[in-house]
Formats: sequence, structure tokens, C-alpha cells
Amino acid sequence: MSPERPLDYAQMVLDNSTDAIVLMGLDYSVLAFNQSLLDTLKAYSGRMIQIGDDYRSFVTDQDKEVFHGLVEKAIQGESTLLERHSDHKGISIWFEYRMNPTYDKEKNLLGVCLRAKNIDVRKKMEIALSESEQKFRNLIESAPNAILIVDTEGKIVHCNLETENTFGFKKEELIDKSVEQLVPMRHRTGHDRLVNGYLQAPKPMRIGKNQVASAVKKDGTEILVEISLNGFEVNQTNYVSAIIVDITEKIQIENKIKEQIHELKEIARIQSHEIRRPLANILGLLELLESGMSEEKTNEIHSYLKESAKDLDLLVCEIVNRTAISFSK
Repeated sequence: MSPERPLDYAQMVLDNSTDAIVLMGLDYSVLAFNQSLLDTLKAYSGRMIQIGDDYRSFVTDQDKEVFHGLVEKAIQGESTLLERHSDHKGISIWFEYRMNPTYDKEKNLLGVCLRAKNIDVRKKMEIALSESEQKFRNLIESAPNAILIVDTEGKIVHCNLETENTFGFKKEELIDKSVEQLVPMRHRTGHDRLVNGYLQAPKPMRIGKNQVASAVKKDGTEILVEISLNGFEVNQTNYVSAIIVDITEKIQIENKIKEQIHELKEIARIQSHEIRRPLANILGLLELLESGMSEEKTNEIHSYLKESAKDLDLLVCEIVNRTAISFSK
């Protein structure tokens, strides 16, 4: 068996790696490299690399400072991992660099090994995802209503600034806490089952549209709310978004209007029924006066007229007062 055979196998292993690999001596001379490095340098710089070359000549000006820093750490026995964006001659690529110290059989420092992996597709996807997440967060933060993002365990994983304004809790007091923290104590029994049931088959739903729902603030104050629920998936993980609107003031105004309408109906009833009684008495007494009768009888009718007029005046005053009170509430 030829003694060079193991070296050939080692070179085959290097050449079959998709990473660009180069082994440098302590004087930066190239000791070994693989086919991927050869192809990368040729495509990136148009140059061919050979054993014995000074590898520093292949490092771009923008990468030299970082390159020397990594080499110094490797010489000191430290392995490093770095993601870096390279932009050279109009070619823009993200690489992942690994720099490791390399030793001979006697554990003497031989040099350093640089392994570069093209992570351009992955990195740009990560950047695009990060930008999308940031836009999503900006959208949530700019919303005028409280928004919660809840995971499948019913824990709050994100909330916006308006949530703080609505409930009085700081973000750090809500993140990773159960959403039941915002549910009044008397309604918590069975609430977890409702959450789990919804997570099994999430769909757009509005709570509080046809019946009033309540929530509790940090100080224990209960508020009336309307909640819009919707399920979504990110990285094969299910979440639920909850948009919460404080409708306490709205409900109070609606109840006030209902009370005023009821009061106005009662006033209308008084006007249509109660006023007719003294008014009918007055009209009837006036007809008697016009029919002609004795002075004694006339005086008696005048007395009745006066009494009916007072009754009518009292009813009118009652209507005025009740109307004023109703619209002052």
C-alpha cells in the first residue's frame, strides 16, 4: 500500500466538502486547500491559489482586519465562528467563517484552518424574516387597541403598548404569564378548557358582540371588553391573536341612553294620559259655566276649575323636572 494513499483519501474528503477550506502555516503560507476553496476564489477574485502562496494576498481590504483578528485568536488556541457579509466587485455574499488552530501528531501548533461556508440564501431569508417580524411588531405597536399574542399553552408571548395602557400591567409583567391573569376570578373556572378548545380549531371569532365580556385590570378594576380572536401559524407553531377593545364607556353611554329613552317614554305616557284628566275636567267645567246657572253653582264650578288647573300645573312641572333630570344624567 502506497504511503501517499491516506493523503489522497484526506484530500478526497476535503474536496467533497461544500465548505471552502484552507490550511495555513504560521507564516500564512498555504499548506492545503480543497476544490471548493479553489472554485470560490476563482469565481470571487478571478485568481488561482497554489500551495505555498501567502493567503493574505487573497484577503480583501475590507476583510483584512477581521481576518488577522481571527488568526491571532487561533494561534492562541481559540476557535472562532463569525458570520460576515462580503461585497467585492459587485458580488454580495454572506459567509460563515470558522477559524481553528491546527496541530500535528505531536500536538505542536502547525497553523490555522479556515473554513468558509456560503450562507447567503439562509442569511438573506433570516434577514427577510427579521424584517417581516419587525414590520409585524411595528404594526402591532401602532395599533390603537390592546393586542395579545398567545401560544398553545395559553401564555402571552407578546403584547403591545396599548395593552399596558388598557390593563395597567407592564409588558414584562405579562410576557410568559397565563392569559387568565386578565380574566376576573369568578370566570376563571373552565376558562382554560375554552382556550384549549379554541386552539384545537382556531377561527375568527368576536367575543362581546352579542353579550358583554369582562376583563380585570392590574388594580382589580373590571372593564367591559370586546375581543376579536384569530389563529395563525409561524414556523409550524400555532398562536392566537387577541384584539381587545375596552367598551366600558360605550356600554355606559348605551345604558344611559336606554334609561333616558325609558324616562322619555314615561314622560310621554304622562303627557298623553295624566294631563288629559285635569284638562278634560277643565273643559267640562267651562261648558257648564257657559250653560248658565246660579251664582252659588258658578262659584262651586270656579272652585273645581281652580283645583283642576292646579293639578294640571303640577303635572306640567313634573314633566319639566323629569325631562331636565333625564338629560342631566
